[in-house]
Amino acid sequence: MLSRLDDALDSTRPLVVFLGDDIDEEDHDILFPALREHRVAVVRVHPHELVVEMTDHGISFSVAGQKLRPHLVVGWVLDELLIPGIAHLDVFQRAGIPVINDAFTLFRAQNKYLDSSMLNLAGALRYPVITGRDPDALETWLRELDGPAVIKPLVGFGGRGLRRVEGETELQDFLTEVRQQGGAYYAVSWVENPGRDIRVYTINHQPVFAMYRYAPPGKWITNVRAGGGIAMCPLTPEITEVARRASEAAGTLIGGVDIGENQATGELVVYEVNSCPTCEPPVLLALADFLSMAVRDLETARQTWRPTKVYKELDSNPALFHASKRRMLA
Repeated sequence: MLSRLDDALDSTRPLVVFLGDDIDEEDHDILFPALREHRVAVVRVHPHELVVEMTDHGISFSVAGQKLRPHLVVGWVLDELLIPGIAHLDVFQRAGIPVINDAFTLFRAQNKYLDSSMLNLAGALRYPVITGRDPDALETWLRELDGPAVIKPLVGFGGRGLRRVEGETELQDFLTEVRQQGGAYYAVSWVENPGRDIRVYTINHQPVFAMYRYAPPGKWITNVRAGGGIAMCPLTPEITEVARRASEAAGTLIGGVDIGENQATGELVVYEVNSCPTCEPPVLLALADFLSMAVRDLETARQTWRPTKVYKELDSNPALFHASKRRMLA
């Protein structure tokens, strides 16, 4: 069984369905009991185990031989599950079931080209980007760039596939690969930072909690999955405003905004908005509160929900982080 069906599907409580896999099981171990304390039923359904039937009476959903009648669906699909997952999310939504984050939100946020375009048009990106398939255009752009470039895969997470290009030798090696392999490229200018970035968690576009993510010694990739350190980051008015603007641009009602501190300009820049972020306990408790309102009336929740606690002050309590991450605290 790939799904997590540890709640009754015929409960009298409103039902939230998480469409996804167990990649964030540690999150669900906190979030699901918190939702139940709000008198909300919740299950996780793997996209491969969802059965959809279409008749003259409409569309129906089931899992493990049981009818599925959700009041709200939360999209949490990425990588190889993205395409089958967003197909299901689109059908749920067109069948009249509210969805967050919906199919197009997930698709756009998980494609760096689309993600960057949304941030750029909202004035939150603040550094140059190029994407395409023409290697000559890429070479011109790289040579005109004042400093190193970072090459990223168009789709992916966790710091995988990132590459820094600096100097003539690295430039020539990279351009040779591009010309030989073909395909689309995505490159951004290097942002001179203090060896860390800031992950801001947003719910309903409201920043709730933030943490610093430090690169391992001698490295520059700061993602937690890359093995760096972490620390609580107080939400300053500037960080809050940039994160809110980025979340609104990406449309993520549940999101993680990755912010860089540009030491050359003194301003904050947004690297990307994640639509399926691994969260921390304070975020999950706030998310349970939001979803408990959204499952009963999504539009009212979107208009009125605000977090009861925003972490604006420095707090060194290790319990703010999952037990599995406390060894990484800086």
